[in-house]
Amino acid sequence: MTSLIILFGAFFLALFIGVPIVFSLAIAALGMLWQMDMFVPELVIQQMYSGADSFPMMAIPFFMLAGAFMDTGGISVRLVRFSNVLVGWISGGLAHVSIMASIFFAGISGSAVADTTAIGSTLIPMMTRRKFDPEFAAAVVAAGGVIGPIIPPSIPMILYGAIAGQSIGQLFLGGIVPGLLMGIGLMVLIYFMAKKRGYPCEIVDLSFSTLLKTTTEASGALVMPLIIVGGILGGAFTATEAAVVAAVYAFVLGMFVYRELTWKALPDLIFQAGMNTGMILIIVGVANLIGFILAAEQIPLALADWFQVTFVSKTMVLMVINAALLFVGCFIDGGSAMIIFAPVLVPVILKFGIDPIFFGVIMTVNLMIGTITPPVGLSLYIAGGIAKVPLAKLSRAIVPFLLIEAAVLMLITYVPELVLYLPRLFGK
Repeated sequence: MTSLIILFGAFFLALFIGVPIVFSLAIAALGMLWQMDMFVPELVIQQMYSGADSFPMMAIPFFMLAGAFMDTGGISVRLVRFSNVLVGWISGGLAHVSIMASIFFAGISGSAVADTTAIGSTLIPMMTRRKFDPEFAAAVVAAGGVIGPIIPPSIPMILYGAIAGQSIGQLFLGGIVPGLLMGIGLMVLIYFMAKKRGYPCEIVDLSFSTLLKTTTEASGALVMPLIIVGGILGGAFTATEAAVVAAVYAFVLGMFVYRELTWKALPDLIFQAGMNTGMILIIVGVANLIGFILAAEQIPLALADWFQVTFVSKTMVLMVINAALLFVGCFIDGGSAMIIFAPVLVPVILKFGIDPIFFGVIMTVNLMIGTITPPVGLSLYIAGGIAKVPLAKLSRAIVPFLLIEAAVLMLITYVPELVLYLPRLFGK
């Protein structure tokens, strides 16, 4: 346990003084290797390379590319139109549209930041023009972005599956119900807030022809999650191959069906997907070095034994882990936190007989809530930047939405069937 305290103490100290996360990890890892008299450059390189050299990790750039193709190809605008017909007529119409569009876009991007950016750039200006308070509009979009990596596909779940050796398809299935519950909870909150503040609903043509038109326009995007999850469960392809299929499908849809994706835009989109993937894989490599150190020191097993001695029930263990992850999410982005803490926590939950698929979903929900918690909530910064709202003001506006998402987290934590029903139904 002393080694664990030294390792994470050095990591958080480096973060506190402003060192980027990958270098904070590296400093902590190299310091521990030096202290263990195991500082060998060849060992460091080998462990970093083996961490990134993973077939499931190849899914990440392709899902990123698929999301970029869909957004640039005009799909986010079509999803907004479709969502407007479905829920725009409810009090607070555009805020409901934002959550509904986030649910649909979640089936494409797998990223909270991509969801927030795509939906926010369209809907925040629309909401402010309709006299919604800017901080409310930004909070709604940021809160909806949390759903992005919970409903499949999900980049954090891919990371967890690769680290914990679990089925990515089963993790994807486990995220569907929690994501929908979160969307419903946010929409209920929005309804009451809209009634209290007098936010308008939209005048929507609810005729069959309008519904048919908007459904047809958005159908290309709506089918994509079915292709991804259905293909994985049907054995047509692995999660990594599903990401390639998704990217090709999104390219064809944006380029040849909607014709809003241009050849000129492709190099920049591919470059950005490569850069984002590179940042993740560098962290994965350094985190694998951390994992090697933890295994050498037998820290995960020692931590699991400590939990068994200290806590007598799964309920207490999950409560402590939830609290710890919510705290971590305030300071570290979700993907990095998943890479760092999953290898430490998986042995703990296995000791208590907690289902690793269930825990993977719980961990993902936990860390995605961190995208809207200050001071490092990326979705807060993005939504606040679009709405031109200071972080302090937005941090107050986000509180009711945080409470709803925390309540959903508690619900799925202590009613595991909400997570495990679909994975079991489809063969877990």
